[in-house]
Amino acid sequence: MVLVCGDPYEPVTAFLCSRLEKLKIDHRQLDLGTFPRGADLDLSWVAGRPRGSISTGDWRIELDELSGVYFRNVELDEPGEEEEETDLKGQAYPETDARLAAVLNSLPCKVLNRPAATYSNRSKPYQALLIRRFGFKIPKTLVTNDPAAVASFFAECHGKLIFKSISGVRSKVRLLTKGDFGRLVLLENCPALFQDYLTGDNIRVHVIGERLFAVRIQCEAVDYRYAGEEGYSLTMVPAVLPEDIAANCIRLTKELGLSLSGIDLKETSPGEYYCFEVNTSAAFLFYESPARPVVADALAEFLAQREA
Repeated sequence: MVLVCGDPYEPVTAFLCSRLEKLKIDHRQLDLGTFPRGADLDLSWVAGRPRGSISTGDWRIELDELSGVYFRNVELDEPGEEEEETDLKGQAYPETDARLAAVLNSLPCKVLNRPAATYSNRSKPYQALLIRRFGFKIPKTLVTNDPAAVASFFAECHGKLIFKSISGVRSKVRLLTKGDFGRLVLLENCPALFQDYLTGDNIRVHVIGERLFAVRIQCEAVDYRYAGEEGYSLTMVPAVLPEDIAANCIRLTKELGLSLSGIDLKETSPGEYYCFEVNTSAAFLFYESPARPVVADALAEFLAQREA
């Protein structure tokens, strides 16, 4: 039995559920947008492990039945027709019920990913320190709220500089120009992350347990996720990574306590790879072919397999 914890209207969660259904994998969905209303946790703790059940008005699961749990606690950008706007809408990180988080952090089955393992992505500078231990290069980086420091770094990087948020909250990556210098005074309100702009192909790597799926993204946009909005074309093709890079991706995922990760790489020249970050709640749907959803199906099958 697989338990899916997420928003039923969120595209990645909904797509995974559709694949579980297609593959005839028995599963139940717990709506984190309404939890704990309409649901019940009947728990006891034995030797640090939760025992008991999770139930709603429609179903009941004994925790011992679970082969795997998928946990994706994100908010939709816009409320759907059946959602209500709340004062909590727009939070950087939706709150997870403390009892449910404790259960997910302690279950003996696979949990992708345990709430406690997702925290590294909430700080890009902190995560970069972890990434460097695994043989990846990191672009020259400056985190500051000092406009003068940015101007100096801009010159050091020969006018090729991008900026983005420090946290894991999704932000658009932009190229800094001299025309932006007048806005640097806003840094006094919140520091930002500046990096040397690297040319080359972006590569998205999804790690599921011991398996790896890599996609090469060929695009002229600074942030390929918004290529269409800016009039750029985008091509994605399967990628084959060198053995050492592939092994480091799997090792890094494990070191962060994850069973599922979305790793952002850039190949600047043959055999030279930089790593930007490790997404701990990977939005794999963007990189899938609806006709052949290899990542979603591999994830569904991984969740269904009981650990020995």
